[in-house]
Amino acid sequence: MKRQVVLASLLVLFLFCTWSASPARGQAVYGSIIGTVTDPQGAAISGAKVTVTSATKATSEQTTTNESGFYTVTHLIPDTYNVLVEATGFKAASTKNVSVSADSSVKVDAALEVGAVTQTVEVSGEVPQLMTDRADVDVEFNQQYVQDLPVLNRNFT
Repeated sequence: MKRQVVLASLLVLFLFCTWSASPARGQAVYGSIIGTVTDPQGAAISGAKVTVTSATKATSEQTTTNESGFYTVTHLIPDTYNVLVEATGFKAASTKNVSVSADSSVKVDAALEVGAVTQTVEVSGEVPQLMTDRADVDVEFNQQYVQDLPVLNRNFT
C-alpha cells in the first residue's frame, strides 16, 4: 500500500511539472532586406548585383537578383545599411540609411536607369514602415504598456 502511494505521488508530481512547464520560444535577432530591381519600363532585371553595406561597421553582403528581379539579404544584424544595386548597361542605384530591426524585413526596390555603370543614381527618403511581405504584428513593450497589463504585480513574463 505504501508503495502505491509513493508511485501515485511521483506520477502526480510528474504530471504537474509537465503541464506547468511553458514551452521555450525562440527569439529572432536578425532582420533582412528584400526588393525588386526593374528597368525604366518596369521589366525585371535578372543578374543585377546588390551590395548591402553596414553604415556603422563597414561590413557588406552581396547577392544577385533572380529571373524575376527579386533579391533578399537575410541574417542582418539590426543596424543602418546602405544598398547599392548595379547591372550591366544601367546606372547604379544607391539607397542610404535603411534601418533594419530584429525580426523584420525592409523592402528596398530599385528602378535602374539606362546608362553607364560609372553613373550612380542616389535615392533619398525614408523607407515606408508598412510591411506588406509579412502578416505578423509587432508589439513594443514600453513602460506604459506593461503598466496597463491586467496582470498581478505588472509582471508580463
